[in-house]
Amino acid sequence: MLFTMDLRHLETFVKIAELNSFTKAAEELYITQPTVSKQIVDLEGYFGIRLIDRTKRQVTLTRAGEILLKYGKDFMALRKETIDAIDAFKGLKKGLVIVGASNIPGVYILPRVLKAFRENYSGIRIKLIISDSKDIIDKMEQGQIDVGFVGARDTTKKLVFKKLFDDTIVIIAPPDYPSSIDIDSLKKYSFIMREQGSGTRSCFHSALKKVGINSLTDLQVIAELTDTEAIKEAVKSGMGISCVSKMAVIGEISSGQMTTIRVEGMDDLKRSFYVISRKGRSLLPQVKALVEIIDRWKEHDKN
Repeated sequence: MLFTMDLRHLETFVKIAELNSFTKAAEELYITQPTVSKQIVDLEGYFGIRLIDRTKRQVTLTRAGEILLKYGKDFMALRKETIDAIDAFKGLKKGLVIVGASNIPGVYILPRVLKAFRENYSGIRIKLIISDSKDIIDKMEQGQIDVGFVGARDTTKKLVFKKLFDDTIVIIAPPDYPSSIDIDSLKKYSFIMREQGSGTRSCFHSALKKVGINSLTDLQVIAELTDTEAIKEAVKSGMGISCVSKMAVIGEISSGQMTTIRVEGMDDLKRSFYVISRKGRSLLPQVKALVEIIDRWKEHDKN
């Protein structure tokens, strides 16, 4: 039997590897599971080697599959870049912009900005991916997103980090908690921590380190949550205290649903948000337009 390969086979293979599931890949690609299975069979026939070990519980790549995944991701990124370049040539009338953002810009800033963007460029579709800063940086390096917004820098030399705006991290607590405590008292409270890879967590960890506290061994960390809204609800219910972006709790603090705690001897927790892009690659016109709208939003927000 003569096997052939087209881009759909490779896209399906990459999606299976990313989602670790034939079923989820089929749903994501809007095709049937038998079609997914046939495409993988054809792909393995084309290369003449097994790429995926299938069991009822999991999908595991063979060594050959791992090699193909690396080149497959690069190939998919190049395909998208090619399509984007042609769309850019046509002007700001249509196309797709994939935006990656960490929790704070993704939930509290970008929805308003994207609304303004759509009002100006109605033909351009937006896909917003929200994850922690580390994951967004990884996705940008791999060419899976067009532009990213994160709350932490990285040492990678593949990306450009441009400062977007400054932020303040605050320690939040139920309203009956004291407004100020000493460093030793901080160790006595139940603490709800953001997940590993979060820019908020990284900033808080660095601030604690300066005053001699290890956030994982010295604090009474009772839970790690990946969502700021979930953390806010946990704090309001009396589960413990936590650290979040100030812009995420302005409403709750104003209404008295929670309070902020200042730790004596600890400096204000300042951090910056950055817009990230791939080094050596020109920004698409659609992305440039989005960044310009964010810049206008920043100036409006100051006034």
